[in-house]
Amino acid sequence: MRQFRYDYSKILWMKMFLARPDFARGVSDVLISFEDALGIIRTVDALTQGIRKIVYLVGWQGLGHDDCYPEMHKVNDYLKRDCDPDGRTSLLWLIEEAKKYHTVVSVHGNLADEYGDNESHEDFVRENAIVKNADGTPAVIEVFNGRNAYKVSYKQFWESGLFKKLWEKFLDTVPVREAGTVHLDNFCIAESFSPRTTVEEQDEARNAILDYIAAQGIDVTSEYTYRELALRADSPEHPIRRFYEKNADELPLPVGSWRDAPIRTLGRIPATWWTSGMTAEDCLAIPPSAYSGHLTDGALGAVFYGAMHGEDIWMSRGIKNEDWVPSFLREFCTYQLPYFFLNRLKRERLEKGEDGAYTAYFSDGVESRGSDRSVWKNGVPLKQEGDVILPLTEDNLLFAAYSENGRSGFWHMPDAAFEEADVFEITDRGNRYLFSVRLENGSASFALKPGQAAAIKGR
Repeated sequence: MRQFRYDYSKILWMKMFLARPDFARGVSDVLISFEDALGIIRTVDALTQGIRKIVYLVGWQGLGHDDCYPEMHKVNDYLKRDCDPDGRTSLLWLIEEAKKYHTVVSVHGNLADEYGDNESHEDFVRENAIVKNADGTPAVIEVFNGRNAYKVSYKQFWESGLFKKLWEKFLDTVPVREAGTVHLDNFCIAESFSPRTTVEEQDEARNAILDYIAAQGIDVTSEYTYRELALRADSPEHPIRRFYEKNADELPLPVGSWRDAPIRTLGRIPATWWTSGMTAEDCLAIPPSAYSGHLTDGALGAVFYGAMHGEDIWMSRGIKNEDWVPSFLREFCTYQLPYFFLNRLKRERLEKGEDGAYTAYFSDGVESRGSDRSVWKNGVPLKQEGDVILPLTEDNLLFAAYSENGRSGFWHMPDAAFEEADVFEITDRGNRYLFSVRLENGSASFALKPGQAAAIKGR
């Protein structure tokens, strides 16, 4: 297994959506500027008690998200600070400033989609580096922001040298080598019909691209679990599936389930946004340090939890602290925190009840029960419904507690490496001292208000 720069099962990694194009007006629709982004990063650091974080910026290039790809060497000037001459200057400022808040800032990119108005489009057409119809014409497979989008044919993209040319221009623009990580979205395979390529050839080329990036000391995270079969997409309604139906010599297309294909990028991509191709067997066999993310299977997600996204909160709630902080705290404490804790442990077995809910059994006597989303250790509750208390650091000197509806009574901390602790309310402005507690048999009695989170710091 490849040694990655980061263990994504132990780090908070999120996307932040900055801007989208408004091609009709030739401007960028900005949701979060680079300066706004630093304010959010500063607040997240306070809420998460200074743990290590990665933030991938979306829409940092061109006029915003889904512009320019796979060209990634034009920083979005609409995001810049007033005092800076251009967007790149402000981006570099943000990257440096974020380090003060235990945050690595990197970017969201895309090597799978290509647009006809890109500077390099004719190079892609000439080198057959975009997927083509059987008659040799470039295939318009999707439409983003009102523009035709082509799919990259990785085989020719790699073999022609186009990938290296564009990638090095990207690295000259953004210090991704220093960040050690990049998010390459929607890294799926589309087979081309002119010249004819296979899923295996495209996979081999994608692996070559991933290996090239890894050799530069950069991890690649992505969007999905990639389990591709020949001439098949996940859904009959998928645009790539419709493209295959239009061009394939023989119909119907081959049938099969994604479960029949391997996770083709396993060992090369350590984390994806949606681990939609994970089975129960995969969850037991593949440690989260090798592959982690946000489980889309509700029954499995109820026992293994997953990586919170962050991006969806700012997009739906806005960027005023009073609007997004409560939702962020709740999701961090009730979803991300259990994920961190359970990822420390060995996954031993998984049982499925008659109601379809799982119970996952871990080392150290830990159980995660999907039927009521509770976590237990040797019969002691650590999480029940909206109440949770779990260690936030591996030395077990710092715990986080949260109550969705308010709770008073004993909170159990069987892993605590202390007997006395100070309790602080977690706020967007920093911690506020509440009181001190003494543990008796690994438990302490205190009350939390609805929606209140606390940091318990051992003395």
